[in-house]
Amino acid sequence: MRSIPIPARAETHPHLRPLNVLRDLPQVADLIELCFHHNMDHEGETYVREMRRASQDSSWVRSVENASSMPLTGFVWEQDGKIIGNASLIVFRRQRKKTYMLANVATHPDHRHRGIGRAVTETAVAHAREHGADELWLNVRDDNPDAIDLYTDLGFREHSRRTQWQSSDPPTSPNLNGFQIVPRQSRFWPAQQAWLDQNHPNELAWYRAWNFKGLAPGLWNWLYLLFVDMNLRQWAALRDDSLQAILSWTPNGGRHEPLWLALGADSAPEAATHLLVHARRELGRRRFILEHPAGRVDESIRAAGFVPLRTLIWMRAEGATK
Repeated sequence: MRSIPIPARAETHPHLRPLNVLRDLPQVADLIELCFHHNMDHEGETYVREMRRASQDSSWVRSVENASSMPLTGFVWEQDGKIIGNASLIVFRRQRKKTYMLANVATHPDHRHRGIGRAVTETAVAHAREHGADELWLNVRDDNPDAIDLYTDLGFREHSRRTQWQSSDPPTSPNLNGFQIVPRQSRFWPAQQAWLDQNHPNELAWYRAWNFKGLAPGLWNWLYLLFVDMNLRQWAALRDDSLQAILSWTPNGGRHEPLWLALGADSAPEAATHLLVHARRELGRRRFILEHPAGRVDESIRAAGFVPLRTLIWMRAEGATK
C-alpha cells in the first residue's frame, strides 16, 4: 500500500481537518465500531448509538449535559469522502482546571501504519494546548502496545491501571480461614471512605463521576435511600477483629449491577474473595460488574468467580506551558 508522507505540522495536510460534529459523527461512529467491535462492551455499544442519535438532533449541540460525554472537538482524516482516521477531544472543567480527554483515536484497518493515527493525535494534542488545557488524559487498553508507544512518544505518562470485572459462574464457598463477614457498621465508615478514595482516586473522578456519599451512614442517607427506593447493601470482612475490606452493592436496574470494593493497602487480598462470594450468595442470580485498580487483588477477585473484561491504562500529559 502506498504510504502518505506526513509533514512536520500534520494539520497542513489536505486530508486532515477539524471535526464537523453534525456532519461527521455518523462516520466517526462507524469507524469506532469497525476498529473496536471485537472488544466493545455494552457501555461502548451504547456510546456509539448515542453518537449516531446525536448527529440527527441539532439541539444536542446546545446541550451542556450531552456535550460533557460526546466529542464537540477533534480532528479527522478524510480521504475520497470517507473518514479513515479520528481523534476526539472532550473538555471537562474541575477544580478550576481545564482538562481535555483524548478519545476515540482510531484508524481504518486498511490504512494503518501510514502515520494517520499519529497525525490526528498530534494535531488534537496541539489544539488542546493552544486552547489553554491544564492537562490532558486518555485511557488505552493494556493489550494495545502500538497505541501505548505512540502516546508515550507524545509525552503521556502512565497514571494507573484499572480492570473492569464481570461476574461469571459462582465458585464454591471457600473456607473462611479466620475471616468473618458482617453487615457494614457505622464505625467502619472512616476507613471505608479513606479506602474508597485510594481505590477510586479523585484524579479520575472528573471522568468516572464517582460519588460515594450515598454509602455513608446516617439518618439523612437512610431517608434518601428510602425515598429513591434503593436497596443498598454493604458488608465488611474482619479478621481477628481487624477490619480488612468493605463491599457495597448499589443496584441501578442495569444489565450488570455495580459492586464497590474498599480495600486498604495493608488489607489481606483474600478478604475480597470472601466478600464477593458472600454477596453473590446473598443476592442470588444477579449479574455484577466491578472496577478496581489492577494488581495485587486480581487473583482474589478471580477466585470469587469474576472474569476480567478489560484493563485500561490511564495516561496523563501536561497541558499548555504557563
